[in-house]
Order: sequence, then C-alpha cells, then structure tokens
Amino acid sequence: MNQDVIDWLYGLSAPMVALSKNNGASYTSPFFYPDRDFMDMSESWRIDSRQTLLNCVFDMVDDGHAPLLSQYYSIYSRFSESDWRDYCQAQDDYQKILLEFVEQTFCVCGYGGIRSWDYARMGYVLRNGTTNKYITEEEALWIFSRIAARSQYFYESWHNYFAGWSIGFQFWESLNNKEDLEVLRCELTRASQTNTMKILITDKDSPCNRLPWYIEIDELEKPESLTEYDWS
Repeated sequence: MNQDVIDWLYGLSAPMVALSKNNGASYTSPFFYPDRDFMDMSESWRIDSRQTLLNCVFDMVDDGHAPLLSQYYSIYSRFSESDWRDYCQAQDDYQKILLEFVEQTFCVCGYGGIRSWDYARMGYVLRNGTTNKYITEEEALWIFSRIAARSQYFYESWHNYFAGWSIGFQFWESLNNKEDLEVLRCELTRASQTNTMKILITDKDSPCNRLPWYIEIDELEKPESLTEYDWS
C-alpha cells in the first residue's frame, strides 16, 4: 500500500493526535504513541484484550454517539426551510434543543454530522491496540480502510471531518445535562475544542496540510483473522 494512503488512514485519528501532541502522539505511526510499549485502556475504554478491543471498535464505528443526532442531520439536509420548521415545532423541548444544535452546526460538518467523533476515537483505539499487540498492523489498516470509506462518503474535506469531531466532542460533553434543558442549551452553544481545531488546521504535519481528502484507497482484502466478524 502506498505510504501516502497509509498516512491518510492513520490521519483519520488526527483530532485525537492534536489533543495529545504534547505527549508524543503521532499522525503517521502505526502506534498512537510511538515511544510507548503499552497503553492501559481498561479504565477509560474497558479494553484489556483483543476481543474487547474489536467488540468496541465494531460497535462504536456505526453505533457510537453519532446515531443520537444522525437522523436529524439527514432530515435537515432533505427538508425545505418550512418543512424543517414544522418538524421542529412538533418535537418535545429536549428534541428542539438538539434540532437547534443541528441547524447551527450543519454548515460546518454537513450531512456527516458527528460521525467523525466516533471514527477518530476508534482510530485512536486501533492504534493503541496495535501497540498492545491486541491486533496486527494489517488488521488495523483493513479496519481503517472501512472507516475511510464511510468518512469519504459522509464528509467533503478534512476540515469538514475535523469539524464533525469537534462538534461531537461538544455534544458528548453536554450529555450529562439532559435533565436541565437550559444548561444543555448553553453547553451546546458554547465554543469547544477551538485550540485543538487550530492545531489541526495550522500544524504542517496535520493530514489536511499534506494529503488531499479524496485520495484513492484500494479495497483491501479482509484478513483471515477477522473473517469470523460479520463487519465490513
């Protein structure tokens, strides 16, 4: 596989790298932290084995936090302004706050919504799983290639993808405020992760400054070691 393509695939976890760049995170290494021999993911991710890692990744890529808003981004992309207003009026107060958030953020993340929040985090998990030898680099790259197909379908640029991650981070931070709708509204309207976005956009090593978004990625054959998993 072309090195630029490999760098592009690992670049899907770039927002997580920008968060941890000062701690030695790499955009392009198979290992998220090249200087570390092991990453303990048992407490934060409940991952302590090959099985728990793969279960997490295969579940979260398509069924992480993004589905909580995906239908709203889809509806907003299809509805006329008047249809959207009518739809919003028919929802309860909690849903109206989420719909307002979707309307405010659609212009920067588009139809993909916050899917990249899940994609980038699972890229982080995969690369740490390679460090821990839970999976091989071949297995990680195949899974990355499937995440890539989703990413290029839902997003139009690196900036689009990064914005989806940032908005997803903001949404995730607000999830504990469901009971207090006014606090939730405030949490969803404040700026979040602006410094991380600045790093992603200005860092010369960031994939958006090195590689085009629409890069040709050959379809990889699924490793035999993963054929028992009905996921692609």
